[in-house]
Amino acid sequence: MTQKTKSTFVITDPTEIVEALVGLKDVRVLAYRRRAKDVDLMIEQVVLDPRCPNCRGPAKIKERPVITYIDLPVYETPMRLSWRKHRMVCVDQRCSQRSFVLQDHRIAAKSCLLTTRAAKWATVQVGTGRIVSEVAKELACDWHTVNDAVTTYGTALLNADHRRMNKTIAIGLDETSFVRLSGQHTSYVTTVCDVEHHQIIDILPSRNYVDVARFIDRQSKGWKGQIRFGALDMSATYAAVYSVVLPKADQVVDPFHVVSLAGRCLDQVRRRVQQEQTGHRGRRDDPLYRVRRALLVGEEKLDESAKERLLSLLSLGDPNAEVAIAWRGI
Repeated sequence: MTQKTKSTFVITDPTEIVEALVGLKDVRVLAYRRRAKDVDLMIEQVVLDPRCPNCRGPAKIKERPVITYIDLPVYETPMRLSWRKHRMVCVDQRCSQRSFVLQDHRIAAKSCLLTTRAAKWATVQVGTGRIVSEVAKELACDWHTVNDAVTTYGTALLNADHRRMNKTIAIGLDETSFVRLSGQHTSYVTTVCDVEHHQIIDILPSRNYVDVARFIDRQSKGWKGQIRFGALDMSATYAAVYSVVLPKADQVVDPFHVVSLAGRCLDQVRRRVQQEQTGHRGRRDDPLYRVRRALLVGEEKLDESAKERLLSLLSLGDPNAEVAIAWRGI
């Protein structure tokens, strides 16, 4: 019941306040309880004509299990929503459907401990950069509850987002390593990106050839047919993926990895010449050791003083000019 004033509506019935808080149609509020800093609400669905999903005949309530979910905080107060579900049974004994539980995705998704609105909110928060533990603390729940919900809803959003599979002509494959805190295990993922439009297409939980090739092979023929370039990080695995799944695409190695490989090769030459000339690894006063960093700088970026120092030390430690030739070559 409400009373209208000149500028506002004043709600005098507490039940209306609680129902407005739940904000779901065809849902009945059964109880409200405040325990310390937590707020608990118990709700149930309004069932008018339950039907068996198998034979479409009438069904009756068998039992009412109660499942408690984490809901969005109310005025910074942790909220719990207890849903008294309806476990139904078909009244026709000839029906093969023994029992079933009425679901309502508006309240909560199956196998998710967050309410739908809390799960969607958490997914947005994590998607915009907040860490899972921070969101879990705000909802007053554990890390796994939020992470499971974000994974479920994030996967659904990803599957529904067809726009990320743009009509691109260039894709890229790159690996990223994740090291556990114990330092005993390192896992790798593969990022599939749209190079032309500068956006991520997907992140695969593996850098294995079979997993990466399967993902690309499952895409539509039209999408695969328009790919003209495949960027990679000089990985033999990714090169094999392109060769087998996208044989018409030109494989392109990004400049960073090309320069990185050239630098490693140059350093191998320097180390070999160092051993041949001195019989030991580089030491602080050895000419080639002193120029190890300058060798990795482009000649055009060296000033005259640095260039003279580099050439002078090379003449001392590299009499056959092997390092100098390798440096000039890159």
